Amino acid sequence: MSKTFCSIPWIFQAPRSNGDLRVCCQANSSEDYGLIRKPDGTPYNAADDYLEESRNADIMKSMRLNMLEGKWSSQCIRCRTEEDNGHHSRRLAENKDWWFDIDEARKVTAEDGTIDGVAIQYYDFRFGNKCNLACRMCGPSDSDKWYEDWEKLVGPKFFDNGGEEITIGDNSAFNWHESEYFWKQIEKNISNIKRVYFAGGEPTLIQKHYTFLEKCVEVGQSSKMTIEYNTNITTLPKRLLELWTHFKRVIIGASIDGYGDVLEYQRYPVKWDKVYNNMLKIDKLPDNVRCWFSYTVTAFNVHHTADFINWVDEQQFSKLNRVKHHMAYNPPYLNVQVLPDEYKKYVTDRLDVDDPNCKSISKYMNSKSLYKLHWHEFEGITTKLDKIRNQDITITLPELGKYVKKI
Repeated sequence: MSKTFCSIPWIFQAPRSNGDLRVCCQANSSEDYGLIRKPDGTPYNAADDYLEESRNADIMKSMRLNMLEGKWSSQCIRCRTEEDNGHHSRRLAENKDWWFDIDEARKVTAEDGTIDGVAIQYYDFRFGNKCNLACRMCGPSDSDKWYEDWEKLVGPKFFDNGGEEITIGDNSAFNWHESEYFWKQIEKNISNIKRVYFAGGEPTLIQKHYTFLEKCVEVGQSSKMTIEYNTNITTLPKRLLELWTHFKRVIIGASIDGYGDVLEYQRYPVKWDKVYNNMLKIDKLPDNVRCWFSYTVTAFNVHHTADFINWVDEQQFSKLNRVKHHMAYNPPYLNVQVLPDEYKKYVTDRLDVDDPNCKSISKYMNSKSLYKLHWHEFEGITTKLDKIRNQDITITLPELGKYVKKI
């Protein structure tokens, strides 16, 4: 069995929030964001390009061959890093969830890595960047709620979106999902779809997400499908709750990275009371709904990780009773490896509990230091954003705040 095999390059497709196709969301941590490029070097885009053609781009063929030979591709750096640190990577999770294994892959893969006649069964849809939060580890590519703060923080009215310069106010790049050509291709393949992952932006705020769900119900495919969400659970419209009843399975990854002030600091301008009330609603949803907390580990909340696990245990939720951890590798100034050595010792003690995730987070944090490269950036952006948002790290996170020099 190949130690690098993953079903993703065979059965999966993933447009970014601007429609550019990439290998998978994990590849966003790699040098070229895992973008799938045409022979002329431009990325394939879901709005205008033939989706099937992108599946046999050079990067896809190369990754398939590497996986069949047990080699790591550069685009897989995130999964490789996580596995090296004892974390359960997405590669391992996908291999557990799918029947498509390496033997099946060998049958359908040509000598040059090309595949033909293998239907896409799994999509990762990010229908633009419309969102109601401006989380500190995100930016304007992920949330239009960031636009105003971005101008105050950075100055220029533009931002880099994976090599593409976007002007604030011109949201055309994030409206790719309005393309009729894209939807004709999806509808043609709809009978093969077994799973869809929705992220954003905030998917529950985006109209096309609802249109797609309704189409799946209309054609009778919904009862065969699993739909999964990465959602901040600030909104649970009745329309959505009713649609969910038609699907085989609904999985909710609730983007909650702590409780109380810790969450409100990291996921501004969320209100803890509101999301807590929605937790209670989610916990009472029908049996086809599964859910967990999707906890993004950053320099801000890594000290809080074990506390949050204990808090979840104390709540005795019937559904929301698991925590899955995701390391924030980017931006690098929020990576836990940026922290001062003395503070790392404090965090290491707090993570010294009987939990494998806490142990792997601690191992990763202490495996390298980004302090000299990015700590000044952490101080500068954190203190400037505190002023813009009327927040204060020295009050909300005093143990970390005492290391931060006001800029």
